[in-house]
Amino acid sequence: MAVINRVNFKIGGPAGSGVATVGLLFAKCLQRAGLNVYGTNDYPSLIKGGHNTYMVAASPEPVYSMVDGFDIVIALDKKTADLHANELTQGGALIYDSDRVKDACPVGRPDVICIGAPLTKMAGDAGGEIMFNTVALGASMGLMQLDFAILENMMQKIWARKGKQVADANVAAAKAGYEFCRSSLKEPFKIKIEFVKREKTMFINGNEAAVLGAVKAGCKFVAEYPMSPSSSILHLMAGHERDYGIIVKQTEDEIAAANMIAGAGFAGARAMTATSGGGFSLMVEALGMMGISETPCVIFESQRAGPSTGLPTYTEQADLQFALHASHGEFPRVVIAPGDPQECYVEAINAFNIAELVQTPVIVLLDKFLSDSSMTLEDVRNIPVKVDRGKLKTEEEMESEAGYKRHAFTPDGISPRCLPGMKKGMHVCSSYEHDETGFTSEDAHMRISMIDKRAKKLLSIPQPMIAPSFHGASEEEAHILLVCWGSTKMPALEALNLLEKGGAKARMMHIRYASPFPARSVLSALTKAKNTLVFEGNSEAQMRSLIFQKTGYYIEKTCLRYDGRPFTPEEIAEATKNAMKK
Repeated sequence: MAVINRVNFKIGGPAGSGVATVGLLFAKCLQRAGLNVYGTNDYPSLIKGGHNTYMVAASPEPVYSMVDGFDIVIALDKKTADLHANELTQGGALIYDSDRVKDACPVGRPDVICIGAPLTKMAGDAGGEIMFNTVALGASMGLMQLDFAILENMMQKIWARKGKQVADANVAAAKAGYEFCRSSLKEPFKIKIEFVKREKTMFINGNEAAVLGAVKAGCKFVAEYPMSPSSSILHLMAGHERDYGIIVKQTEDEIAAANMIAGAGFAGARAMTATSGGGFSLMVEALGMMGISETPCVIFESQRAGPSTGLPTYTEQADLQFALHASHGEFPRVVIAPGDPQECYVEAINAFNIAELVQTPVIVLLDKFLSDSSMTLEDVRNIPVKVDRGKLKTEEEMESEAGYKRHAFTPDGISPRCLPGMKKGMHVCSSYEHDETGFTSEDAHMRISMIDKRAKKLLSIPQPMIAPSFHGASEEEAHILLVCWGSTKMPALEALNLLEKGGAKARMMHIRYASPFPARSVLSALTKAKNTLVFEGNSEAQMRSLIFQKTGYYIEKTCLRYDGRPFTPEEIAEATKNAMKK
């Protein structure tokens, strides 16, 4: 009996062979078929060659991460067949290009189906050998008996910009693969995809969701120097700047980007930049200027494996302490680490509101895994959005102003802010310590007062906003508490399902806000837990250190991964079982 609407898929090949294109199209076809879909990629720092893969998981239930084992593997080259054919599940299928790959079937695996298809020849017959990846896509759809009209409609839409001839050729190539696979099988494949009617959904990755949130929040200025894995934020913003009245600047370096958003933020625009760890290193001096001048700005930092150039296309969670302490001196900054694309959208909106509420820089920590991981979401654009510009004075309010003080002392430490050009709002803004008017001051008492003023601003951020989220078993039922932050949330959620199936009751605490830190909520959860295990994508357990610093509670058990790859659900589940035995 066929498994309905559940499939794990992988395609692999050299860079430049269209691996990501096919993977994304495969995922979107399943999304259009009404399924919940998750997709992610793995690629080296090469333009051509190397070994790239794109992986997709689909299910009627929400999917947050890949799990071990694939039902379909497409090998566009011999290396993919050699590396991944043995990852096939029982009864799985390997589709390979018989024009390029010989002896692809895995040795000792009579339980898998090997389909050697002349992908290159069929692509040539359809109009061009370059479309051999499209033939493979069609073959995978035929294997699962997916309605070809879903793929055809999508391809016509995607390729329309290149003209009807190109679109028709790609449809013909996909159709050839579809029919070849249907006719090659003696009996139906174990997976069948049936259309499920549902409300419109989105299939977006972390970077795309962050951009969508920034636009929704009213971002009007973007300055960025491209650096993977944040570059697609710049590309997306530049592609839609005229649609939403946004000024987008590709700067000469990250120093310029940070200084430009500081200027834009001072002028009253909601401004942002995006970078990775190396670029953020260059922004540190400007970050300090934003802090002392109380200028609202948002910085998206998508972490990759460092230090220095490190592994440019691989993931890590090693910039947490850096983000918390970057720049000399002391000033408040907000550090947010969303855990999935939906949180990227929501926290991007929160970031812009918070930046203006407390008039300080906000750092949103993404990572390569989150930036490039896509998943099905209900249309996030339906989530109500409130734009809160904080204590921003109007022209009318400034009319009655007598002796405006940009850095006036207030009970909450937040001073009313006016914009350049407003009548009666003339003031000094610099990187020097200052008095209430903004003029430079080296008075000892004023120095203490200003540091204290700035420090208490973060207390105005609502506590419910920064509280951690909890998933899985209840506090009373849980045998163990899993602690994670950022993108580790996604595989941890899948791990909870695996543990539950095995009879283990686990609860997961996901920490999104590193500054201000929700110390009371975290400490309460830790003291009530029977057993605790921290998962982090770094070698130093940086979140554990932060928890200890803020709460005084030291978590003994950790599971750390720092090989540039994200955690897998199986890895988290296994580590959890081992921790429960001790």
